[in-house]
Amino acid sequence: MIPKYQLLYIFLFFNFPVLAQEKPQVIVLTDIGGDTDDEQSLSRFLHYADHFDIKGLCATSRMGHGQDIKPELIHAQIQAYREVYPNLILHSEGFPSPDFLETLVKEGQGNHKELGEGWDTEASEHIIKVVDGTQSIVHIPVWGGLRELAQALWKVKQNRSEEELKSFSKKIQVHAIGDQDRHRDYILNEFKDVTFIANGFAWYGFTGVRELSAFRGMYMTGDVSKQNAEWVKSNIHISPLGEKYQLHGHGTDGMKEGDTPSFLGLIANGLNVPEKPEYGGWGGRYRLLRNSLYIDVPDFLKGTLNERHTVARWRPAFQNDFMARVKWGIVPYEDANHNPIIILNGSADKEPLYLKKSNGEILELDASSSHDPDGDDLHFDWYVYEEIHKPKTLILFEAEEGGKVRFKVPDIHNGESIHIILEVTDNGTPALTSYKRIVISSEK
Repeated sequence: MIPKYQLLYIFLFFNFPVLAQEKPQVIVLTDIGGDTDDEQSLSRFLHYADHFDIKGLCATSRMGHGQDIKPELIHAQIQAYREVYPNLILHSEGFPSPDFLETLVKEGQGNHKELGEGWDTEASEHIIKVVDGTQSIVHIPVWGGLRELAQALWKVKQNRSEEELKSFSKKIQVHAIGDQDRHRDYILNEFKDVTFIANGFAWYGFTGVRELSAFRGMYMTGDVSKQNAEWVKSNIHISPLGEKYQLHGHGTDGMKEGDTPSFLGLIANGLNVPEKPEYGGWGGRYRLLRNSLYIDVPDFLKGTLNERHTVARWRPAFQNDFMARVKWGIVPYEDANHNPIIILNGSADKEPLYLKKSNGEILELDASSSHDPDGDDLHFDWYVYEEIHKPKTLILFEAEEGGKVRFKVPDIHNGESIHIILEVTDNGTPALTSYKRIVISSEK
């Protein structure tokens, strides 16, 4: 007899168009073994490994913690992942094999300062190989120093034409947490075609300005009820991979994960748009400053405007999501919770729905075919992401029970877009949220 959840997916497959979407290609640079929160971030990253086309897990210099690298800590987490892998694939077939992940661990240079001739490493060479081997964007979350990327770019510049360097650079999108080894300016000045998200751009000394750094929103401001050490013990330390999550994040009681926003925005949840940092999502929101450089911008949270809020506003949802995924590693499908499946206007596509509409037009959106894989009840919430663009007239959503809504399109000038976010949350334990982004511009 076919289980109910499999029948549901069969029904969805044959009745609604679902576009195949490429997973973002990801090379992680981590100074793991320095601050303990890198081990926290890696544990979460591996719990979401089905969302990424992982191309590299690079151990980089621990900088002030020691001019060395600790790849053995990455290997230890992959071994823990190996223990939960047979159970994880019951919930999502997209999880990569632990044997494959082992081949992706690459070693960088312990000396975080030196660049140039004679300073190539396994990690810097691997970056070049991966970028050369694709025509798509390679996302590089940087949890520590930028040296390995800087070395790769230096070598390409030495050996290729200006046009070839430009083509190579355009395929790279960096999300760097701060400027921890002082190689950021070199990359920004010499390789202007690299898309660079400078999280914590208002940098002061080594740690950055806490009040102006989006990555601090991972553990600061907003709802902090699900992140202390007791919460970690009860909800994360329940599986072998969860137990690799450190109880203290270098100066915090429980979760810190200051590096995690660098990949949270790559998760395909219907809200995140990886190559549109200005759209905002779980990993924060950023504005284009110059060339291809994006920097932190503020969002409102409880009436206060701050850069940290662009991450913190989503914390209740992404913490619940993490709790559920850790549980995936130890329980069968029917005993766990899974995210709602949003079907908007007949499509389950997780990309934004782009619409061109006339000012004053009545627009109807229909998400009533949305389902929950576990049969849970669903709650629908529609709102405008006002920090991106706030219309001059208030949008009044006339929502019907079951996922339908209608409203009048406000005045939109050329070059402006209104972002409407649909959140669909189930009543499972923990409650899980999926999203759909609708981007409306004027058809004039």
